[in-house]
Amino acid sequence: MSAKVTGGPTHWRANLDELALGVGRLQDATEHSMRLAGEATVAGGLLAGVTIMTPQGPMIGANTVAISTGLLTMQAEVAALRAGVDFAVNSYLETEQQISRAVDAAFTPLALAISIVGVTTDVNVPNDVYEIAIRGTTSAAWAPVESAFTTLDGVLPGSKYVAGNTIGWMAGFNDNLWDVAPTQRTIGTLAHALGYLGLSQLAPYDTTNITQEPGADGWQSREALGADGSLKSMSLLQDYGYDHDTITVAKIEQPQGSDVYAVIYPGTTPVGDGDGALGALQDNAAFGVTGFVESAGADSPHVEATTLQILEQAGVPAGATVIPMGYSQGGAHAMNVGLGQQMKSKYNVTDVLTVAAYTGHRRTDDLETNLVHVEHEHDKVSALTGASNEARLNRTTIEVQGYPDEDIDAGIFGAEHNLGLIDGQLADALHDPAVQHATQIPLGKLEQKMGGPVAVQQFHLDRQQAPPTRHPTQPVHQAEPDLGAPRKIIGVRPLDQWLTATSPRP
Repeated sequence: MSAKVTGGPTHWRANLDELALGVGRLQDATEHSMRLAGEATVAGGLLAGVTIMTPQGPMIGANTVAISTGLLTMQAEVAALRAGVDFAVNSYLETEQQISRAVDAAFTPLALAISIVGVTTDVNVPNDVYEIAIRGTTSAAWAPVESAFTTLDGVLPGSKYVAGNTIGWMAGFNDNLWDVAPTQRTIGTLAHALGYLGLSQLAPYDTTNITQEPGADGWQSREALGADGSLKSMSLLQDYGYDHDTITVAKIEQPQGSDVYAVIYPGTTPVGDGDGALGALQDNAAFGVTGFVESAGADSPHVEATTLQILEQAGVPAGATVIPMGYSQGGAHAMNVGLGQQMKSKYNVTDVLTVAAYTGHRRTDDLETNLVHVEHEHDKVSALTGASNEARLNRTTIEVQGYPDEDIDAGIFGAEHNLGLIDGQLADALHDPAVQHATQIPLGKLEQKMGGPVAVQQFHLDRQQAPPTRHPTQPVHQAEPDLGAPRKIIGVRPLDQWLTATSPRP
């Protein structure tokens, strides 16, 4: 069996990214030249003043003016080029989005019907169909709401924009509500409604070091990574991808003497038998249903903060190379953490690996980090947010195909969500010369860091009890936390965050 590869250096979309990168570097060089022009002007003026009584004075002044004028002209030309490139790229992408919306509107009913068949039977349905069904259904649900605000905007100009900012802020979005994809609006607003009702709230984590047989330095030594399957990085992820509610840090020695640290996030923690839907919502497992909300609707703020604490506890030095990787829900957390500004400000995040994860909704302009996604063509989980991964110069998605002859543990999401099956199908696909060519650079960057001796530390996560929702007029007692303090939590924003000047304080 082979695989479909989108994104990466060989994909057509890479040309747009390379064009934008090239113009950006040219603009940076121009800005540097402008600083030189200013220095040349000052130096020329000083020289002209010194030699004003000599024949060289006018010539120095004229040359200085010519240099400065030429650099100013170049700056204007580069700025015009940058504007033209940005306009061309954005126009193309907007046209692509319009076509996608038209396709969604036309095929949503059929995709929804096929998706229901795929969920309720053994029929293998491509995840693209699930994406259209989810994306189209949520878009249709939001259409009358947005239409109503558009009508209101015709009566009160600007009201739609103000309402979008206000509702978006109350719901915890960083963008205007109308700039958020309908699926993300749905996940976010549902999450906040559940939080308001006290059924599901995000909160920080407590961590416990559970490393088995650690050495004097706190690390447990283990054998080097083998290549029995497709990749050494996939082998490492398989070893710890099912360690529920546990973050594993793997230290991998490099030939030049430095260390690379892989941070491994596991898949969703199974819900206990007999708990039902309400029990699943109130489950405090780190990577349970609430963990899905955090990863899909809030960009994993608490997981990122906990990861930074874990790396510090493990003794990982600032500036070290860190590679987040994860399976299923853990892959979504790995993506969010790998793109997080706090993580990038402290560590050198060179690569991110996700397998069977719903990461398509996570967009980024980061063109430096090597992002690799491995999925199965029939996996429902990768379609949960109704979006496909962007095809970018540095973002590669490998969609494996087919099933082996032997029986595979299907689990709740089917055999196509099994990490071992995906690894085996990837191993087969990498024998295809076309797949090898398309994935050589992104997989090569990842694999070259996986060859040395390995040691691990493991940390179990327990979600803290979220502070109860209180009425804004209720006084805060000394023993209670200051609920007006800035914090990242899923739940409707309390009134005291609107009236910060009159917010009650302990």
